[in-house]
Amino acid sequence: MRISHQHRFVFFASPKTGSRSVRKLLDPHAEIHGRPAHELTVDFPFYNHMRPVELRDIFASRGWEFGDYFKFVMVRNPWSKLVSLYEMFAFREGGQLSRLRSRATRHEGFRNWVGSLDPGGERSSREEPDEMEKGVIRFGVLSHVGFAGDEAGRPLVDEVIKLEEIESRLPSLFERLGLPRPRRVPKTGRGRYRDDYRAYYDDQTCERVGTLYEDDIERFGYSF
Repeated sequence: MRISHQHRFVFFASPKTGSRSVRKLLDPHAEIHGRPAHELTVDFPFYNHMRPVELRDIFASRGWEFGDYFKFVMVRNPWSKLVSLYEMFAFREGGQLSRLRSRATRHEGFRNWVGSLDPGGERSSREEPDEMEKGVIRFGVLSHVGFAGDEAGRPLVDEVIKLEEIESRLPSLFERLGLPRPRRVPKTGRGRYRDDYRAYYDDQTCERVGTLYEDDIERFGYSF
């Protein structure tokens, strides 16, 4: 997450959507940079993957007008995003040994993991510190509205940029914010998997993701 009072913008970092690249570009122009949860204090509650519904309440407590800021976020093809997220999950669970898994083992583990997903999630306005630590994985499986919506599921952002269109959309957005146009978008935080994401799926998991993220797929025009 990045906040600029000078330029009146907030960027929300939805996990595994290219947000690290955007954060890097915004770093020179933002006064507030999100931190890992273990670095938070009472005076600095802004963590990396904070959702709009949480920040809205913090703004209100500080007398800042949430509606005066231009708020934006990234989205990504859910079939692709989940594979990248799963590889992060597997690495955190298994460490370096996870990289020695066979392709068949990786794909089988992924299919089992997909069966446990809840993309709606809870939309409480605050998260406990131990839950924040799990945020990259837990928030990563949320649908767009699950991450960027309020308690009633209404979006709390002004613009959504698809990762697949970042090169064409980001420069013009920077201009609108009064920021220098980036010459290029850095490719940071890339996932650990190198196979085509489609290789992880069978018919059942492909259909399940299509059902779970039906709204995102329809809203942003994604396909398998």
